[in-house]
Parts: sequence; structure tokens; C-alpha cells
Amino acid sequence: MRKKALAPASVGTEEVPVPLCGRGSVLIANRHSLISAGTETTAVKSTKRDMVVKALRDPDIRESVVEMLTHDGVKKTAERVQFEMTKWTALGYSGAGIAVEVGSDVDGIGVGDLVAYGGQGHAEYVRVPKNLCVKVPRGLSTREAAFVALGSIALQGVRRADVQVGDTVVVIGLGLVGQLVSQLLQVAGARVLGTDLVAERRALAEKLGAEAVLAPTSDLPGQITRLTGGRGADRVVICASTSSPQVMEQAVAMSRDRGRIVVVGQVNMSVPHGPFYMKELELVISRSYGPGRYDVEYEQYGRDYPLGYVRWTERRNMEEFLRLAQSDKVDIASLITHEFTIDRAAEGYALIQERPEECLGVLIEYGADASSPTRVVSVAGSSQRRAVQPTEGRIAVIGCGSFARQFHLPFLRDSKKLHFKTLVASSSQSAAEMARRYGAERAATDPQEIWNDPEIDAVMIFTRDKTHASLAAEALRAGKHVFCEKPLATTPEECDMLRAAAAGRDLICMTGFNRRFAPLMQQLKTLLDRLDGPRMVVVRVNAGALPQGHWAFDSSQAEGRIIGEVCHFVDLIHWLTGARLDSITAIPLDKNRKAVELEDAVATLRFEDGSVGTIVYTAQGSPLIGKERVEVFCSGTSFVMDDFRTLTVRGVSRVDLRRRTVDKGHQAELLHFQNVLLGQTVCDISLEDGIRASEVCFEIVARARGTGFGENDDQEGTRGTPRSRGIGV
Repeated sequence: MRKKALAPASVGTEEVPVPLCGRGSVLIANRHSLISAGTETTAVKSTKRDMVVKALRDPDIRESVVEMLTHDGVKKTAERVQFEMTKWTALGYSGAGIAVEVGSDVDGIGVGDLVAYGGQGHAEYVRVPKNLCVKVPRGLSTREAAFVALGSIALQGVRRADVQVGDTVVVIGLGLVGQLVSQLLQVAGARVLGTDLVAERRALAEKLGAEAVLAPTSDLPGQITRLTGGRGADRVVICASTSSPQVMEQAVAMSRDRGRIVVVGQVNMSVPHGPFYMKELELVISRSYGPGRYDVEYEQYGRDYPLGYVRWTERRNMEEFLRLAQSDKVDIASLITHEFTIDRAAEGYALIQERPEECLGVLIEYGADASSPTRVVSVAGSSQRRAVQPTEGRIAVIGCGSFARQFHLPFLRDSKKLHFKTLVASSSQSAAEMARRYGAERAATDPQEIWNDPEIDAVMIFTRDKTHASLAAEALRAGKHVFCEKPLATTPEECDMLRAAAAGRDLICMTGFNRRFAPLMQQLKTLLDRLDGPRMVVVRVNAGALPQGHWAFDSSQAEGRIIGEVCHFVDLIHWLTGARLDSITAIPLDKNRKAVELEDAVATLRFEDGSVGTIVYTAQGSPLIGKERVEVFCSGTSFVMDDFRTLTVRGVSRVDLRRRTVDKGHQAELLHFQNVLLGQTVCDISLEDGIRASEVCFEIVARARGTGFGENDDQEGTRGTPRSRGIGV
């Protein structure tokens, strides 16, 4: 499901391809999913103006927009902002259905089992990582099991309260989570007092066992104090969502000395210091489903925490909640107020917004055929609905991340000579949304749809680093031309695989080395080629630090920044010198870092004609200076190119060029690939160019960490570069 950021936002359904299952996941044909009235309606109520105001108040966003304006210009910045304002947002995160495919790394779940899940949106088919998916106990319906994510949130709140038998606990806010917290506290042996603005919710909480439920008057703390014999509440669990400071003030006032306040909902955290200090209270946050939440290793890669160290993970919380529901310790049926079929889901959201006091548990029901998942769909409204000319190149794309959306996909959308046939993405929503935005005929989640389509001439690959080589090799075997973003390969074995896949096939495999095509770099190259003699090339890259946990440091997705990014500059130096590589030296800032974490190194490339190229790549610099600087010295002439914005030449020629915006050559590169496909020119970047750049980077990493090939062959440790890997031209 999605919403458009209009004013007001709208809710609707879209036909999207079914996702691939994957080794560590379960593909589920949904039967029921639960609308979280609080979380989801907050998103739906946001208007375009709300988003703009919020963005303008955020200094990081303001700074980012200014940087975009400086580097990309008004048009590109406006396009990126517009995208963020209008992109689809998937709704939902709790449901239950039938397992139709089970990954090889998943234990305890079989095809045909009823399963419940968290973290995935409302859809007929959902792919769920194994640590967010649990079997439904016998006798529990999918209508009840669909509450599993909300139930685990409530259970984690109770665990954070650290309740003892006989404790008095006040639950503030008796919406869906508050009702579940109230029941779970009773299971834990607590006396439960509650409060809510809505009379019907107060009555329901009393029916489900709360000892007393009060209206939230100004005297609420006094009433709680009287009900507890003057002691105050041992624990206060806040499940309300409000920006008012009153809720926290009342929670502090009704707490006993050295009591604990647990925040589950979105609440103003302004704490009145005086009474909070005098009572020596504890204030804790309950973070969603429990331990493992927001941990990529746990949620996405299925790496569980040892039970002896972490007793209650989010998955174990989900299992325990379903067990309590199955044994009638928690009454879920009484919380269900409405049920809508998937084609009427928008009515459910409208009802929650218009009459929220009438709604609690609102379910969406599905009737998908579990036996026939479809992984490719036609995209209605595609801008490419026209007859295909014989001279056109038919293109498929794999991957649609932010980089592809900034350069490649707009190019395909606007091209009059290429026919955008299929867009493949791992996310069903992204595949359908980006196919519609950028004019692809079809959206798919399985690359096999491309390999099996004889109409597709070429594949463009924009996925994470470690998938590049395998996808490019599959494309070549299927007889497709390839444009692949750098790096083309991340291991020597992948290089061998690519050579084997291309052998005997007259196919293009072009790596996205766009720097060659930058206007100022083209000008520099033209002037440089008029000079004789060896060249001295210095490339300084002030790359900037990436946040901890970035995918570039994840060995399952990449081999680090040296292999992933420095290949750009290895290729650039080869292109500028036009000579065969002779030897490599490399020095890191910290040689003890893992290869995938290495991001500061100096590498020197010596060439057989005497040319020398040096790359200084660092994440330690300030972003206030330029990112890339290229200096070339040859035959009494100096060239200095700063950030693809200025070029200065002194010597035989005198040149001063300045561009209004940064142009790193992406558009020219894509035009070149288009012309190659249409037979209008010869490809400037060969398969061996892409492989060579990767292989040089493998050696840079090895030498930087003191493990390079033949590093003791001479005094400097610069020779012994493995020629069998094709580093030379």
C-alpha cells in the first residue's frame, strides 16, 4: 500500500510484483493484517505543507539542500526534493498468513504453515526475514495472530516496567497498545489502573480486567494517590501519543518515591525536574518489539542473540505473545472493531481519521491465491506506451536506489531512442513505483524475467557492490549488453567469472566510470594528448566519513570503499596516462583495520612509460573543502581540475574554465552508452577496463594491509603485480 504526499495525503492500493523469497526469509500469502491506528494515521494525516515546515526546521536538512543547490543546481535539487515529497510510503507492520515459500536458512517453518510477522506493510504477499516471522499456535486464527507486532510492542513495554506481583501500574492511553499492555500487566500479577479520553475505551479496559479506569482530569494524580492508599503508583506506562507536557507531568505526580515511568507511545519528554528529582524516579524508553529491533544483523541477516545472554528478543516476544493469546490469557477478539477487504482498505483509513473514537483493532482481509505468486506486472500509465522502432535499444534496469534515481532513471525516462522495458528491484513497492515514475513498461522482482525476455537488448545494473559481477555475468550469458555501475567486480574470482561469461560473445560490458566523460576532464585530456613525455598525475579524494553501519562496510554487500570507489580514480589515471601499469605501492592510515573498513590510503601507480599516478583517498578531511582535485604535470605544463567545476592550465596553453554547477560526466556517459547500443560509436570502456580497475584495487588493499603479492621482490616492495589477472592494458 502507499500514500501520496498530497494535501491531504491519500491512501490507495497498487498492483506490485511479488518479492523473491531469499535464503533467510519466508514468503507469506497474507490473510489478515492490522492497521495501527496511531502510527499509520499520523503518517496519513501529514500534508505536503507539514513536510515542508518540518524540513525547514531541521538544520541538517537545510544544510543538505544548500549543498545540493551548490553542486547540482536548482533543477536537480528541485527534482530530488519533489521526489521526497511525492514518494509512496508503505503502511502497516503486523499481520498473519500462509507460508508459500521458505528460505533454506529458515528453521521451524514449513510451506503451508500459518505464520505471523512484524515489520512488513499491508500487501497480499510479503517477504519477511526469519527473525520477524513466527509460527501461529494451533487454534489461533489469523485475525488474532495479525496483532503479533502490536502485541510484542506491548509485551516489551511490560518487560521494561520490571513489574513485581502486586505492583500497582497506571496505564495512560488505552488505545490498541494500551489495551494490550493492560491485559499483559494483569498476566504479570499487577493491579492495573487506566486512563483515556475516550469513554468507550475506558469501559473496554474495565471489561478486560482493569481494576479502575479514570477520565484524564486535572485531579487524576490525586485520584491515583487515593486509590493506592497514599503511596502512588509503582509503575506508570505511557501509551498515549501527544505533544502536550501534561501527560509527563501527571505521570511524575502520580508515581511513588523511586517509582518507574515507561514511555511506549510518542509523548513530550519534558520532565518537571523538581518533583522528578525529589522522588528519585526512573524514566525508561521501551523501544518497539524488543532486543533486535533496528539491528540490521538481527533483523535482515537473521543473526540471533544467544538465549543465555538475551532472554527476550523481538522474535521471542512475538512467540510469547501468541502463546498467551492462544491460551486465552489475552483477549484479542474484543479489540477488533472493524474489518475491510484489501480493495476497501482506504475506507478503513478514512474511518479511523473521521471517527477515531469508534476504532480500535481495524483489520484488512486478503484473499490472495497462495499457489500463484506473480513476480512481474505491467505498469499502468507508463510514459513509454508507444510503438518500438527497429533502431531503438530495449533496456532493462536492475536496482533503483538514490544514485540511479538521480542520474540513470531520469535519462531513460527522457530518452527518445531507448525503450525502457523492465525495471527489477528487490522491493515490490520500489519496483512498481519507480517503473511508473520513470516510464518502464513492467515492474519485476526477479532478474530471470530479464534473462528470459528475447526483446531486451541491454541491462543496466545499479545494485549493491557484491551483486554486480554475478548479475553482469548472467546478463552476458543471456546475450544482453551490460552497463554496470562501479565496481564491476569485488573479488579476483568474480573477474575470472566475467571473462568466462563474455568469452566468445560479441557483447558490451561497460563500467560506469563517468569521470572520463566530465566536460572539464575531456578538455584536460584533449590538451594533455598534445604533449609528449611521461605524466605525473595526482588525484586527491576528500571522500568524507560514512555513518557507522553504512552498507559499504558490510562484507555481505561490499568489500569496502577502496574497492568500491577508488576504482574510479584508478581508471581515470590509466585513461590520462594511456600506459601499461608496471607496479603498485600503497600505504594506509591504519593498516590494522579490516579490508572492508579501510578508507584512508595513499596508492602510487608506476607505468612502463615512466608515468606515475598517485591517489590520496581519505575520509578524515573537512567537507568544507572540495571533494576531488586532479593535478597533471607533463612537459612544462600543469593542469589543475577542482571538483569538476574549474580547470586551470598553465604552460604551453593558458586555460581558465569555470562551470556553474558540478558535472561529473554522468549525462555524457549515458549518451555514450546509448550511442554504442544504437551502433553509432565504439564503446570507450571495455570489459577489461572494468576488470583492470578492480584488480588494481584488490592489490592496493592487499599492499596497504601488508599482504600484497610479491611485496618482498625488491627493496621497495613495489613489484610483483599479478599480470595473470590482466592489470596491464
